[in-house]
Amino acid sequence: MHGFEVIRKDCLKNKKVLVRVDFNVPIENGTIRDDSRINNALPTIEFLKRAGAKIILISHLGKTSHFNQNQSLRNIAEEVEKKYSSRVVFIDDCLCENAAPIISDSSIDDIILMENLRFHPEEEECDLAFARRLANLADFYINEAFSASHRKHASIFAVPQFLPHALGLSFVKEIQTIDGFFSNAISPKMCIVGGVKLSTKINLLKNLVKKVDKIALGGGIAGIFLSFVRNSSFKILDSEKYGEDIAEILENSKQYGCELILPVDFSTSADGKKVASSALVTSENGESVIFDIGPDSVELFKHHIRESKTIMWNGPIGLFEKPPFDSGTIAIAREISRLTKEGELISITGGGDTSFAMNKFGISQDLSHVSSAGGAFLSYLEGTELPGIAAMRDGYSLQE
Repeated sequence: MHGFEVIRKDCLKNKKVLVRVDFNVPIENGTIRDDSRINNALPTIEFLKRAGAKIILISHLGKTSHFNQNQSLRNIAEEVEKKYSSRVVFIDDCLCENAAPIISDSSIDDIILMENLRFHPEEEECDLAFARRLANLADFYINEAFSASHRKHASIFAVPQFLPHALGLSFVKEIQTIDGFFSNAISPKMCIVGGVKLSTKINLLKNLVKKVDKIALGGGIAGIFLSFVRNSSFKILDSEKYGEDIAEILENSKQYGCELILPVDFSTSADGKKVASSALVTSENGESVIFDIGPDSVELFKHHIRESKTIMWNGPIGLFEKPPFDSGTIAIAREISRLTKEGELISITGGGDTSFAMNKFGISQDLSHVSSAGGAFLSYLEGTELPGIAAMRDGYSLQE
């Protein structure tokens, strides 16, 4: 980010600006379940409106390589129109011959929304010819899709090769927030890491254990560590597979002075199925599936949260979608929310499931920062350079 040349908004007047947003939002029965990714782009949209630019939005929706009505961005056009307070002109195919004339003929006050990029396989193939055709529609490019920038796709990585470019305002806020957690945040620093699959969090834990004061583990990840350090075994776990990785993390936790906090009890299903009946087991139990942390673990986590000044949370610590196995995640979220509102804590949460949980529990507005990014948030925390950032090294920064 440092060293970017500034481009002021008056330089973009009447320019066609291609904005890569991430409108990959969950839709159920025609209703958007979480609109945070649409909201994320609003600061950049408002900046471009003030600049007098013509705004062209490009995005993907879902996993596809051909037309699918259920994954058409036309399904969210009305919501975009409402959120951005502008008439939306929808273009059925981002590569159709009349795309350029439609853009030219539209009002400066309109917002152009192009159809799902992934209806063209060239998008995920990072095809240069496809990227050039997209770039030919505009004078300038902005990446406002942090949550998609861990993908080396044409609209993320290749389009900036053909246009002057900048990162969006919310994108910049995302990376500054994460960078600030590691470089400037007040200690003690604590991370909460949850989720089922340790394979997706190994690199994250290896990076965090060298940089923070405490790491609390939840979900299946906690079970794997317990299986390793206490010689217990849970049905969903395979601690032997990750033995070397866990041993390395444990050794580094001692070397770097990072305290690992493991649950002492869990909530599980009373009949072994994912139903709303629960039973408590200790962390020594070898015949249970982990659905949530238990009440003693909740109090243990709360104790360490109260001792901390900065929290980074990635991954729910239980099966929060199915009560009563949401109780651990809710209790921890409410404690973090309370301390943040009281000015005692800086709180950062990220990961698709984590942000969805914070929205579901109605506390997102109480936290310092809630990222809607999943894989990108995780990759950036791991210290991996995102393709979406690598492509912007010689870019601009937006300024009024």
